[in-house]
Amino acid sequence: MEPEVKRAILASWASDANAVEGNPAVRRPPRHKRPIPIDEILDALRKVDRNAS
Repeated sequence: MEPEVKRAILASWASDANAVEGNPAVRRPPRHKRPIPIDEILDALRKVDRNAS
């Protein structure tokens, strides 16, 4: 399996594990003070991907 595919699968699992029940567009990572909208998470992933190129 290619690294990009592995990354996508792991990111999906991490996202699902931190989903806020009843609010699928928000995640609450452990020890984080506020829920994080999925749009912020996706923006951060895009920045990481751009910097890796």
